[in-house]
Amino acid sequence: MTVHLHQGIISLIGPCGVEDVETLVTYLDGQPGLSVDLSGATSLHTALWQTLMVFKPAISAGPAPTSAMDGAFQALRAFHPPESA
Repeated sequence: MTVHLHQGIISLIGPCGVEDVETLVTYLDGQPGLSVDLSGATSLHTALWQTLMVFKPAISAGPAPTSAMDGAFQALRAFHPPESA
């Protein structure tokens, strides 16, 4: 499984497929306020991006700037900018 919850942070690791959506939704729906770490993900199915757009969790770490996912991540940030501290 590529979706892990540890100490209030959901980490997405490696290639994350559509089969990971249910786990991500369960975490986000069951425990509002969790943040998401995308730094270990090498790819995300579009259903996972859509889940992030619906739940709008705080993103604690984004993908590497050189990754192909960075463009999608920047679009997600534009859709839901981080809240000011």
